[in-house]
Amino acid sequence: MASSEDVGRQVRRGISWNLAGAVLTNGIRLAVVAVLGRALTSADFGVVAAAISVNVILFGIRDVGIGRALIQRKDLVDGHLSTTFAVSLYLGLGLTGLLLLLAPLIGRFFQIPASVDVIRALAFLFTLHGLSSASRMACERAMNFRATAVIDAGTFAVGSIASMVCAVEGAGPWALVVGYIVEEVLSAACYLAVSPPKLSLRIDRARLRELMSFGTGQTITQIAGVLATYGDNFVVGNALGPEALGYYTRAYDLIKLPSFVFEAVVGRVLFPAFSRLQDDRSRLAIVFRRVKFANALVLLPASAVLIVVAPEVIRILVGNGWDSSVLPLRILAVTILPRTSQKLSAIVAQAAGKASSIALAYTIYMLVVIGGAVITSRWGIPGVAASTAVAIVVVYSQSTYIAMQISGLRVSQLASAHVPGVVLALIIAAAAAPVAGALRAASLAPVVVLGGVAAVALVVYVGLVALGLRSDRGDVPWLRNELQRIRSRRAR
Repeated sequence: MASSEDVGRQVRRGISWNLAGAVLTNGIRLAVVAVLGRALTSADFGVVAAAISVNVILFGIRDVGIGRALIQRKDLVDGHLSTTFAVSLYLGLGLTGLLLLLAPLIGRFFQIPASVDVIRALAFLFTLHGLSSASRMACERAMNFRATAVIDAGTFAVGSIASMVCAVEGAGPWALVVGYIVEEVLSAACYLAVSPPKLSLRIDRARLRELMSFGTGQTITQIAGVLATYGDNFVVGNALGPEALGYYTRAYDLIKLPSFVFEAVVGRVLFPAFSRLQDDRSRLAIVFRRVKFANALVLLPASAVLIVVAPEVIRILVGNGWDSSVLPLRILAVTILPRTSQKLSAIVAQAAGKASSIALAYTIYMLVVIGGAVITSRWGIPGVAASTAVAIVVVYSQSTYIAMQISGLRVSQLASAHVPGVVLALIIAAAAAPVAGALRAASLAPVVVLGGVAAVALVVYVGLVALGLRSDRGDVPWLRNELQRIRSRRAR
Protein backbone atom coordinates (compact mmCIF):
# COMPACT_ATOMS: atom_id res chain seq x y z
CA MET A 1 0.00 0.00 0.00
CA ALA A 2 1.40 3.43 -0.97
CA SER A 3 2.20 5.89 1.79
CA SER A 4 0.26 9.14 2.10
CA GLU A 5 3.37 11.02 0.85
CA ASP A 6 3.57 8.85 -2.28
CA VAL A 7 -0.14 9.30 -2.91
CA GLY A 8 0.24 13.05 -2.40
CA ARG A 9 2.95 13.24 -5.05
CA GLN A 10 0.85 11.19 -7.48
CA VAL A 11 -2.15 13.41 -6.81
CA ARG A 12 -0.20 16.60 -7.54
CA ARG A 13 1.30 15.09 -10.69
CA GLY A 14 -2.08 13.78 -11.84
CA ILE A 15 -3.80 17.12 -11.24
CA SER A 16 -1.06 18.90 -13.18
CA TRP A 17 -1.54 16.65 -16.21
CA ASN A 18 -5.32 16.79 -15.99
CA LEU A 19 -5.22 20.57 -15.61
CA ALA A 20 -3.14 20.91 -18.75
CA GLY A 21 -5.58 18.66 -20.60
CA ALA A 22 -8.58 20.54 -19.24
CA VAL A 23 -7.17 23.94 -20.22
CA LEU A 24 -6.70 22.70 -23.78
CA THR A 25 -10.04 20.90 -23.88
CA ASN A 26 -12.08 23.77 -22.50
CA GLY A 27 -10.31 26.31 -24.66
CA ILE A 28 -11.36 24.24 -27.65
CA ARG A 29 -14.85 23.82 -26.15
CA LEU A 30 -15.32 27.59 -26.00
CA ALA A 31 -14.25 27.85 -29.65
CA VAL A 32 -16.68 25.07 -30.55
CA VAL A 33 -19.54 26.80 -28.71
CA ALA A 34 -18.77 30.04 -30.53
CA VAL A 35 -18.61 28.42 -33.99
CA LEU A 36 -21.53 26.04 -33.59
CA GLY A 37 -23.71 28.69 -31.93
CA ARG A 38 -23.41 30.70 -35.14
CA ALA A 39 -23.47 27.85 -37.66
CA LEU A 40 -26.32 25.83 -36.13
CA THR A 41 -29.82 26.75 -34.96
CA SER A 42 -31.37 26.13 -31.54
CA ALA A 43 -33.49 23.42 -33.20
CA ASP A 44 -30.31 21.68 -34.43
CA PHE A 45 -29.00 21.60 -30.87
CA GLY A 46 -32.38 20.39 -29.63
CA VAL A 47 -32.37 17.43 -32.04
CA VAL A 48 -28.95 16.26 -30.86
CA ALA A 49 -29.71 17.08 -27.20
CA ALA A 50 -32.62 14.63 -27.34
CA ALA A 51 -30.34 11.86 -28.61
CA ILE A 52 -27.51 12.68 -26.22
CA SER A 53 -29.88 12.73 -23.25
CA VAL A 54 -30.81 9.10 -23.94
CA ASN A 55 -27.19 8.08 -24.59
CA VAL A 56 -25.90 9.62 -21.41
CA ILE A 57 -28.58 7.92 -19.31
CA LEU A 58 -27.72 4.50 -20.76
CA PHE A 59 -24.03 5.36 -20.39
CA GLY A 60 -24.55 4.93 -16.65
CA ILE A 61 -25.01 1.16 -17.10
CA ARG A 62 -22.29 0.69 -19.71
CA ASP A 63 -20.34 -1.63 -17.36
CA VAL A 64 -22.77 -1.92 -14.39
CA GLY A 65 -20.24 -0.05 -12.26
CA ILE A 66 -17.52 -2.70 -12.28
CA GLY A 67 -15.10 -0.48 -14.16
CA ARG A 68 -15.16 1.96 -11.25
CA ALA A 69 -14.84 -1.01 -8.88
CA LEU A 70 -11.50 -1.85 -10.52
CA ILE A 71 -10.17 1.46 -9.20
CA GLN A 72 -11.73 1.27 -5.73
CA ARG A 73 -10.86 -2.36 -4.97
CA LYS A 74 -7.74 -2.87 -2.81
CA ASP A 75 -6.59 -6.14 -4.45
CA LEU A 76 -7.01 -7.31 -8.05
CA VAL A 77 -6.28 -10.51 -9.96
CA ASP A 78 -6.38 -11.21 -13.70
CA GLY A 79 -9.93 -12.57 -13.38
CA HIS A 80 -11.20 -9.15 -12.34
CA LEU A 81 -9.63 -7.54 -15.42
CA SER A 82 -10.79 -10.12 -17.97
CA THR A 83 -14.32 -10.17 -16.52
CA THR A 84 -14.52 -6.38 -16.74
CA PHE A 85 -13.52 -6.50 -20.41
CA ALA A 86 -16.09 -9.17 -21.26
CA VAL A 87 -18.98 -7.55 -19.35
CA SER A 88 -18.22 -4.10 -20.79
CA LEU A 89 -18.10 -5.46 -24.35
CA TYR A 90 -21.35 -7.42 -24.02
CA LEU A 91 -23.17 -4.48 -22.48
CA GLY A 92 -21.84 -2.14 -25.16
CA LEU A 93 -23.14 -4.38 -27.92
CA GLY A 94 -26.46 -4.83 -26.13
CA LEU A 95 -27.02 -1.11 -25.62
CA THR A 96 -26.18 -0.42 -29.25
CA GLY A 97 -28.78 -2.94 -30.37
CA LEU A 98 -31.36 -1.59 -27.91
CA LEU A 99 -31.03 1.96 -29.19
CA LEU A 100 -31.24 0.87 -32.81
CA LEU A 101 -34.59 -0.77 -32.03
CA LEU A 102 -36.04 1.90 -29.73
CA ALA A 103 -34.98 5.01 -31.68
CA PRO A 104 -38.45 5.58 -33.23
CA LEU A 105 -40.15 5.34 -29.82
CA ILE A 106 -37.66 7.77 -28.30
CA GLY A 107 -38.20 10.22 -31.16
CA ARG A 108 -41.97 10.09 -30.60
CA PHE A 109 -41.51 10.61 -26.86
CA PHE A 110 -39.53 13.80 -27.46
CA GLN A 111 -41.87 14.74 -30.33
CA ILE A 112 -38.72 15.36 -32.39
CA PRO A 113 -38.84 12.97 -35.40
CA ALA A 114 -35.50 14.25 -36.74
CA SER A 115 -33.75 12.75 -33.71
CA VAL A 116 -34.42 9.12 -34.73
CA ASP A 117 -31.54 8.73 -37.19
CA VAL A 118 -29.24 10.69 -34.89
CA ILE A 119 -30.04 8.30 -32.01
CA ARG A 120 -29.24 5.31 -34.23
CA ALA A 121 -25.93 6.78 -35.39
CA LEU A 122 -24.80 7.60 -31.84
CA ALA A 123 -25.82 4.12 -30.61
CA PHE A 124 -22.49 2.73 -31.86
CA LEU A 125 -20.63 4.83 -29.28
CA PHE A 126 -21.56 2.18 -26.70
CA THR A 127 -19.81 -0.62 -28.58
CA LEU A 128 -16.69 1.50 -28.99
CA HIS A 129 -16.65 2.43 -25.32
CA GLY A 130 -17.26 -1.17 -24.26
CA LEU A 131 -14.12 -2.24 -26.07
CA SER A 132 -11.92 0.23 -24.22
CA SER A 133 -13.61 0.57 -20.81
CA ALA A 134 -11.30 -1.85 -18.96
CA SER A 135 -8.24 -0.14 -20.45
CA ARG A 136 -9.47 3.30 -19.33
CA MET A 137 -10.06 2.12 -15.77
CA ALA A 138 -6.67 0.39 -15.63
CA CYS A 139 -4.98 3.69 -16.53
CA GLU A 140 -6.83 5.53 -13.77
CA ARG A 141 -6.13 2.84 -11.17
CA ALA A 142 -2.41 3.12 -12.00
CA MET A 143 -2.82 6.93 -11.77
CA ASN A 144 -1.32 7.21 -15.25
CA PHE A 145 -2.93 10.58 -15.80
CA ARG A 146 -0.36 11.73 -18.32
CA ALA A 147 -1.78 9.16 -20.74
CA THR A 148 -5.42 9.92 -19.94
CA ALA A 149 -4.91 13.68 -20.25
CA VAL A 150 -3.15 13.41 -23.60
CA ILE A 151 -5.67 10.94 -25.03
CA ASP A 152 -8.78 12.78 -23.80
CA ALA A 153 -7.59 16.22 -24.87
CA GLY A 154 -6.22 15.04 -28.20
CA THR A 155 -9.26 13.05 -29.27
CA PHE A 156 -11.63 15.80 -28.12
CA ALA A 157 -9.67 18.30 -30.21
CA VAL A 158 -9.88 16.17 -33.34
CA GLY A 159 -13.59 15.46 -32.83
CA SER A 160 -14.30 19.16 -32.24
CA ILE A 161 -12.48 20.18 -35.40
CA ALA A 162 -14.51 17.63 -37.35
CA SER A 163 -17.75 19.08 -35.89
CA MET A 164 -16.83 22.66 -36.72
CA VAL A 165 -15.81 21.82 -40.29
CA CYS A 166 -19.04 19.92 -40.89
CA ALA A 167 -21.13 22.70 -39.33
CA VAL A 168 -19.56 25.37 -41.53
CA GLU A 169 -20.21 23.12 -44.54
CA GLY A 170 -23.92 23.04 -43.66
CA ALA A 171 -24.25 19.58 -42.11
CA GLY A 172 -26.74 20.82 -39.49
CA PRO A 173 -27.17 18.55 -36.44
CA TRP A 174 -25.05 15.86 -38.12
CA ALA A 175 -22.00 18.05 -37.55
CA LEU A 176 -22.29 17.25 -33.83
CA VAL A 177 -22.80 13.54 -34.56
CA VAL A 178 -19.64 13.35 -36.65
CA GLY A 179 -17.64 14.98 -33.86
CA TYR A 180 -18.86 12.50 -31.22
CA ILE A 181 -18.10 9.48 -33.41
CA VAL A 182 -14.64 10.66 -34.48
CA GLU A 183 -13.70 11.39 -30.85
CA GLU A 184 -14.87 7.99 -29.55
CA VAL A 185 -13.19 5.97 -32.34
CA LEU A 186 -9.84 7.64 -31.71
CA SER A 187 -10.21 7.45 -27.92
CA ALA A 188 -10.96 3.72 -27.95
CA ALA A 189 -8.00 3.01 -30.22
CA CYS A 190 -5.59 5.02 -28.05
CA TYR A 191 -6.65 3.43 -24.74
CA LEU A 192 -6.42 -0.08 -26.19
CA ALA A 193 -2.89 0.71 -27.40
CA VAL A 194 -1.68 2.30 -24.13
CA SER A 195 -3.21 -0.25 -21.76
CA PRO A 196 -4.08 -3.50 -23.60
CA PRO A 197 -6.91 -5.30 -21.75
CA LYS A 198 -7.05 -8.93 -20.63
CA LEU A 199 -8.85 -10.15 -23.74
CA SER A 200 -11.52 -12.67 -22.85
CA LEU A 201 -15.15 -13.36 -23.67
CA ARG A 202 -15.58 -15.43 -20.50
CA ILE A 203 -17.15 -14.01 -17.36
CA ASP A 204 -15.78 -15.27 -14.05
CA ARG A 205 -18.88 -15.26 -11.85
CA ALA A 206 -16.97 -15.20 -8.57
CA ARG A 207 -14.92 -12.18 -9.65
CA LEU A 208 -18.02 -10.53 -11.06
CA ARG A 209 -19.80 -10.85 -7.69
CA GLU A 210 -16.80 -9.28 -5.94
CA LEU A 211 -16.83 -6.34 -8.32
CA MET A 212 -20.60 -6.00 -8.22
CA SER A 213 -20.58 -5.60 -4.44
CA PHE A 214 -19.38 -2.06 -5.18
CA GLY A 215 -20.61 -1.79 -8.75
CA THR A 216 -24.34 -2.08 -8.03
CA GLY A 217 -24.44 1.06 -5.90
CA GLN A 218 -22.15 2.81 -8.37
CA THR A 219 -24.46 1.91 -11.26
CA ILE A 220 -27.52 3.24 -9.44
CA THR A 221 -25.62 6.44 -8.71
CA GLN A 222 -24.58 6.82 -12.35
CA ILE A 223 -28.06 6.22 -13.70
CA ALA A 224 -29.77 8.45 -11.14
CA GLY A 225 -27.15 11.16 -11.62
CA VAL A 226 -27.55 11.14 -15.38
CA LEU A 227 -31.36 11.10 -15.13
CA ALA A 228 -31.10 14.06 -12.78
CA THR A 229 -28.72 15.89 -15.11
CA TYR A 230 -30.75 15.24 -18.25
CA GLY A 231 -34.23 14.55 -16.85
CA ASP A 232 -35.15 18.22 -17.12
CA ASN A 233 -34.13 18.01 -20.81
CA PHE A 234 -36.77 15.32 -21.31
CA VAL A 235 -39.42 17.52 -19.74
CA VAL A 236 -38.40 20.67 -21.61
CA GLY A 237 -38.16 18.85 -24.96
CA ASN A 238 -41.52 17.13 -24.49
CA ALA A 239 -43.45 20.05 -22.99
CA LEU A 240 -41.84 23.09 -24.62
CA GLY A 241 -40.34 21.79 -27.89
CA PRO A 242 -36.89 21.59 -29.54
CA GLU A 243 -36.33 25.37 -29.69
CA ALA A 244 -36.86 25.80 -25.94
CA LEU A 245 -34.68 22.74 -25.33
CA GLY A 246 -31.93 24.35 -27.39
CA TYR A 247 -32.06 27.54 -25.30
CA TYR A 248 -32.15 25.60 -22.05
CA THR A 249 -29.24 23.29 -22.89
CA ARG A 250 -27.06 26.24 -23.94
CA ALA A 251 -27.50 27.79 -20.48
CA TYR A 252 -27.10 24.50 -18.63
CA ASP A 253 -24.01 23.48 -20.60
CA LEU A 254 -22.24 26.64 -19.47
CA ILE A 255 -22.88 26.14 -15.76
CA LYS A 256 -21.99 22.42 -15.98
CA LEU A 257 -18.54 23.35 -17.23
CA PRO A 258 -16.91 24.02 -13.80
CA SER A 259 -18.14 20.72 -12.33
CA PHE A 260 -16.99 18.83 -15.40
CA VAL A 261 -13.59 20.51 -15.16
CA PHE A 262 -13.40 19.60 -11.47
CA GLU A 263 -14.31 16.00 -12.21
CA ALA A 264 -11.84 15.79 -15.10
CA VAL A 265 -8.97 17.59 -13.38
CA VAL A 266 -9.37 16.75 -9.69
CA GLY A 267 -12.07 14.12 -9.31
CA ARG A 268 -10.41 11.51 -11.50
CA VAL A 269 -7.25 11.87 -9.44
CA LEU A 270 -8.90 12.00 -6.02
CA PHE A 271 -10.98 8.85 -6.45
CA PRO A 272 -8.02 6.43 -6.83
CA ALA A 273 -6.09 8.47 -4.24
CA PHE A 274 -8.93 8.35 -1.69
CA SER A 275 -9.40 4.66 -2.46
CA ARG A 276 -5.80 4.05 -1.38
CA LEU A 277 -6.37 6.06 1.80
CA GLN A 278 -9.90 4.82 2.50
CA ASP A 279 -8.94 3.53 5.96
CA ASP A 280 -7.25 6.80 6.98
CA ARG A 281 -10.25 8.78 8.25
CA SER A 282 -8.32 11.80 9.52
CA ARG A 283 -6.48 12.20 6.22
CA LEU A 284 -9.76 12.03 4.31
CA ALA A 285 -11.22 14.78 6.50
CA ILE A 286 -8.24 17.07 5.94
CA VAL A 287 -8.23 16.72 2.16
CA PHE A 288 -12.04 16.91 2.00
CA ARG A 289 -12.07 20.21 3.92
CA ARG A 290 -9.20 21.71 1.93
CA VAL A 291 -10.78 20.96 -1.43
CA LYS A 292 -14.08 22.42 -0.19
CA PHE A 293 -12.16 25.54 0.85
CA ALA A 294 -10.43 25.84 -2.54
CA ASN A 295 -13.67 25.26 -4.45
CA ALA A 296 -15.46 28.00 -2.54
CA LEU A 297 -12.55 30.41 -2.94
CA VAL A 298 -12.66 30.05 -6.74
CA LEU A 299 -16.23 29.16 -7.67
CA LEU A 300 -18.27 31.54 -5.51
CA PRO A 301 -16.58 34.70 -6.89
CA ALA A 302 -16.77 33.24 -10.43
CA SER A 303 -20.50 32.61 -9.98
CA ALA A 304 -21.01 36.19 -8.84
CA VAL A 305 -19.28 37.55 -11.95
CA LEU A 306 -21.20 35.19 -14.26
CA ILE A 307 -24.54 36.33 -12.83
CA VAL A 308 -23.59 39.96 -13.50
CA VAL A 309 -22.37 39.47 -17.09
CA ALA A 310 -24.69 36.64 -18.19
CA PRO A 311 -26.10 38.62 -21.19
CA GLU A 312 -22.63 39.33 -22.53
CA VAL A 313 -21.45 35.75 -21.99
CA ILE A 314 -24.38 34.40 -24.01
CA ARG A 315 -23.95 36.87 -26.85
CA ILE A 316 -20.19 36.38 -27.10
CA LEU A 317 -20.18 32.59 -26.88
CA VAL A 318 -23.24 31.63 -28.92
CA GLY A 319 -24.14 34.83 -30.77
CA ASN A 320 -27.23 36.99 -31.01
CA GLY A 321 -30.69 35.47 -30.86
CA TRP A 322 -30.03 33.48 -27.68
CA ASP A 323 -31.27 36.01 -25.12
CA SER A 324 -33.83 33.49 -23.83
CA SER A 325 -30.89 31.63 -22.29
CA VAL A 326 -29.82 34.57 -20.09
CA LEU A 327 -32.28 34.21 -17.19
CA PRO A 328 -31.86 30.40 -16.93
CA LEU A 329 -28.09 30.93 -16.95
CA ARG A 330 -28.32 33.39 -14.07
CA ILE A 331 -30.54 31.08 -12.03
CA LEU A 332 -28.33 28.04 -12.61
CA ALA A 333 -25.11 30.02 -11.96
CA VAL A 334 -26.07 30.07 -8.28
CA THR A 335 -25.57 26.29 -8.24
CA ILE A 336 -22.02 26.15 -9.62
CA LEU A 337 -20.42 25.57 -6.22
CA PRO A 338 -23.03 23.09 -4.87
CA ARG A 339 -22.94 21.13 -8.14
CA THR A 340 -19.14 20.86 -8.03
CA SER A 341 -18.80 20.22 -4.31
CA GLN A 342 -21.38 17.44 -4.26
CA LYS A 343 -19.18 15.56 -6.71
CA LEU A 344 -16.33 15.83 -4.21
CA SER A 345 -18.56 14.49 -1.43
CA ALA A 346 -19.65 11.58 -3.61
CA ILE A 347 -15.99 10.74 -4.37
CA VAL A 348 -15.15 10.63 -0.64
CA ALA A 349 -18.10 8.33 0.10
CA GLN A 350 -17.54 6.01 -2.86
CA ALA A 351 -13.82 5.71 -2.22
CA ALA A 352 -14.69 4.54 1.31
CA GLY A 353 -17.03 1.90 -0.15
CA LYS A 354 -20.29 3.71 0.69
CA ALA A 355 -21.65 3.62 -2.85
CA SER A 356 -25.14 2.62 -1.69
CA SER A 357 -25.55 5.76 0.45
CA ILE A 358 -24.65 8.00 -2.46
CA ALA A 359 -26.96 5.97 -4.70
CA LEU A 360 -29.90 6.83 -2.41
CA ALA A 361 -28.97 10.53 -2.39
CA TYR A 362 -28.77 10.60 -6.19
CA THR A 363 -32.08 8.79 -6.52
CA ILE A 364 -33.76 11.50 -4.45
CA TYR A 365 -31.96 14.10 -6.57
CA MET A 366 -33.33 12.53 -9.75
CA LEU A 367 -36.90 12.53 -8.42
CA VAL A 368 -36.68 16.18 -7.35
CA VAL A 369 -35.25 17.26 -10.73
CA ILE A 370 -37.83 15.48 -12.86
CA GLY A 371 -40.80 16.14 -10.56
CA GLY A 372 -39.82 19.78 -10.19
CA ALA A 373 -39.42 20.22 -13.95
CA VAL A 374 -42.88 18.75 -14.61
CA ILE A 375 -44.42 21.19 -12.12
CA THR A 376 -42.46 24.30 -13.15
CA SER A 377 -42.47 23.83 -16.95
CA ARG A 378 -45.67 25.90 -17.04
CA TRP A 379 -43.42 28.91 -16.34
CA GLY A 380 -41.11 28.06 -19.21
CA ILE A 381 -37.39 27.38 -19.02
CA PRO A 382 -36.76 29.87 -16.16
CA GLY A 383 -39.18 27.84 -14.04
CA VAL A 384 -37.40 24.59 -14.88
CA ALA A 385 -34.04 26.21 -14.12
CA ALA A 386 -35.30 27.26 -10.68
CA SER A 387 -36.56 23.79 -9.75
CA THR A 388 -33.32 22.22 -11.02
CA ALA A 389 -31.34 24.63 -8.84
CA VAL A 390 -33.33 23.52 -5.80
CA ALA A 391 -32.64 19.86 -6.63
CA ILE A 392 -28.89 20.53 -6.88
CA VAL A 393 -28.89 22.11 -3.42
CA VAL A 394 -30.76 19.08 -2.08
CA VAL A 395 -28.22 16.55 -3.38
CA TYR A 396 -25.35 18.77 -2.28
CA SER A 397 -26.70 18.76 1.28
CA GLN A 398 -27.25 14.99 1.30
CA SER A 399 -23.90 13.99 -0.18
CA THR A 400 -21.99 16.44 1.99
CA TYR A 401 -23.62 15.02 5.13
CA ILE A 402 -22.64 11.47 4.08
CA ALA A 403 -19.02 12.49 3.45
CA MET A 404 -18.88 14.32 6.78
CA GLN A 405 -20.08 11.19 8.57
CA ILE A 406 -17.39 9.10 6.88
CA SER A 407 -14.51 11.52 7.37
CA GLY A 408 -15.50 12.92 10.76
CA LEU A 409 -15.51 16.52 9.49
CA ARG A 410 -17.52 18.79 11.81
CA VAL A 411 -20.18 21.29 10.70
CA SER A 412 -18.13 24.18 12.10
CA GLN A 413 -15.11 23.12 10.03
CA LEU A 414 -17.23 22.86 6.89
CA ALA A 415 -18.78 26.29 7.47
CA SER A 416 -15.44 27.97 8.14
CA ALA A 417 -14.03 26.52 4.90
CA HIS A 418 -16.70 28.45 2.94
CA VAL A 419 -16.49 31.82 4.71
CA PRO A 420 -13.58 33.31 2.67
CA GLY A 421 -15.27 32.40 -0.62
CA VAL A 422 -18.61 33.88 0.46
CA VAL A 423 -16.97 37.15 1.50
CA LEU A 424 -15.03 37.37 -1.75
CA ALA A 425 -18.16 36.73 -3.82
CA LEU A 426 -20.20 39.43 -2.07
CA ILE A 427 -17.47 42.07 -2.41
CA ILE A 428 -16.80 41.21 -6.07
CA ALA A 429 -20.51 41.30 -6.94
CA ALA A 430 -20.82 44.71 -5.28
CA ALA A 431 -17.88 45.99 -7.35
CA ALA A 432 -18.84 44.34 -10.67
CA ALA A 433 -22.55 45.22 -10.89
CA PRO A 434 -22.19 49.03 -11.13
CA VAL A 435 -19.32 48.68 -13.61
CA ALA A 436 -21.46 46.46 -15.84
CA GLY A 437 -24.37 48.91 -15.60
CA ALA A 438 -22.19 51.87 -16.58
CA LEU A 439 -20.62 50.08 -19.54
CA ARG A 440 -24.02 48.91 -20.83
CA ALA A 441 -25.41 52.43 -20.47
CA ALA A 442 -22.60 53.60 -22.74
CA SER A 443 -23.83 51.10 -25.39
CA LEU A 444 -20.46 49.39 -25.58
CA ALA A 445 -19.94 46.04 -27.29
CA PRO A 446 -20.56 42.90 -25.19
CA VAL A 447 -16.86 41.96 -25.32
CA VAL A 448 -15.94 45.37 -23.87
CA VAL A 449 -18.50 45.04 -21.08
CA LEU A 450 -17.29 41.55 -20.25
CA GLY A 451 -13.65 42.60 -20.37
CA GLY A 452 -14.21 45.62 -18.16
CA VAL A 453 -16.16 43.69 -15.53
CA ALA A 454 -13.66 40.81 -15.58
CA ALA A 455 -10.74 43.22 -15.13
CA VAL A 456 -12.35 44.92 -12.12
CA ALA A 457 -13.32 41.57 -10.59
CA LEU A 458 -9.80 40.19 -11.09
CA VAL A 459 -8.15 43.20 -9.47
CA VAL A 460 -10.46 43.01 -6.48
CA TYR A 461 -10.04 39.24 -6.22
CA VAL A 462 -6.24 39.26 -6.38
CA GLY A 463 -6.01 42.12 -3.89
CA LEU A 464 -8.30 40.47 -1.37
CA VAL A 465 -6.63 37.05 -1.72
CA ALA A 466 -3.18 38.58 -1.29
CA LEU A 467 -4.41 40.32 1.85
CA GLY A 468 -6.06 37.16 3.13
CA LEU A 469 -2.93 35.05 2.64
CA ARG A 470 -1.33 36.89 5.55
CA SER A 471 -3.76 35.18 7.89
CA ASP A 472 -2.97 31.99 9.80
CA ARG A 473 -6.59 30.96 10.28
CA GLY A 474 -8.27 27.86 8.86
CA ASP A 475 -6.77 26.44 5.68
CA VAL A 476 -5.04 29.65 4.63
CA PRO A 477 -1.56 28.40 5.73
CA TRP A 478 -2.03 25.28 3.60
CA LEU A 479 -2.97 27.39 0.58
CA ARG A 480 0.01 29.68 1.16
CA ASN A 481 2.36 26.68 1.30
CA GLU A 482 0.89 25.20 -1.89
CA LEU A 483 1.35 28.48 -3.74
CA GLN A 484 4.94 28.70 -2.50
CA ARG A 485 5.52 25.13 -3.69
CA ILE A 486 4.27 26.05 -7.16
CA ARG A 487 6.48 29.14 -7.31
CA SER A 488 9.52 27.14 -6.20
CA ARG A 489 8.90 24.49 -8.86
CA ARG A 490 8.65 27.15 -11.57
CA ALA A 491 11.83 28.83 -10.37
CA ARG A 492 13.90 25.67 -10.84
